[in-house]
Amino acid sequence: MSVTKQDIMRSASKLFKEKGYLATSIQEIAQDCDIAKGSVYKYFPSKEDLLCAVFDECQAAYFDGAERLKQTEKGSPKERFAGQIVFRYQYFIEYSHIMVDFIDLPITEYATFRLLRNHARARMMEWHKSWLLEVYGEKVKPFLWDLIFIYRALLKDYLQRIICEEKLLSIEETAWFIVDKLDALVEHMSGSGSKGLLGQSAFDKFIHSGSQDWPTEKEQVTQGLYSSLAARLETWTGGAARRKELQEIVQLLGEEISHPRPKKPLIQALCAYLEQEQELRSPVTQLKRIVLEGLD
Repeated sequence: MSVTKQDIMRSASKLFKEKGYLATSIQEIAQDCDIAKGSVYKYFPSKEDLLCAVFDECQAAYFDGAERLKQTEKGSPKERFAGQIVFRYQYFIEYSHIMVDFIDLPITEYATFRLLRNHARARMMEWHKSWLLEVYGEKVKPFLWDLIFIYRALLKDYLQRIICEEKLLSIEETAWFIVDKLDALVEHMSGSGSKGLLGQSAFDKFIHSGSQDWPTEKEQVTQGLYSSLAARLETWTGGAARRKELQEIVQLLGEEISHPRPKKPLIQALCAYLEQEQELRSPVTQLKRIVLEGLD
């Protein structure tokens, strides 16, 4: 039987969910795939690297699903916002062994995982920011970062309550409760002329917490995302002509990224073209965000 890298990741995710990361061994993952232990190490040098791959894929799948929901769900902005919270909770509960449990694991000290975690944090905060602006508009800009951190804290705390409470909270009721509290907070802060306490620097410190050398780490993450994008095209099933076209665009993107003075509009245009393909959207979106960070 031919076992792929994806098969190993699926087995790992299943066993992490059933037994927990610490209690799962590489040997058990190999047995679940019906392969030798050494075959796992051909793809993943360590169990930490395997968890990193599962974590990254899980995060990417979440954002893909959230984006699809945003594009297709009907209703008012607040109804769609509440729908996003419901989707988030359902997904995080289903994959709590990856999306939640890692917080208490020693993996958080692993350099590769820390990079992925910080990148996922940044993307999540930008997602929160876009939704809060869409729902509440320009009036929240003076205290936007305070609102983002408060919203994040509410999401996190009530997720823990939903997971841990013996008397289960309704996910839908919790989502609307959070939206209701944000309504009240926005009304009060905008009415009082609040300027907020936090700014962009709070975001930067939060995202890069634990990073001793962010410029070097940024370069590593960028290269990893670009390699992931190129690898997806190697197994592209949308036709040879289309694959060649996309590979040429990716090559142009790589050349521009590595340029001493990359052009922001060109990077945005190349990424926008690639994002038309659903299979490429996740790594392209991640790559675009991290590359454009700090560019004028």
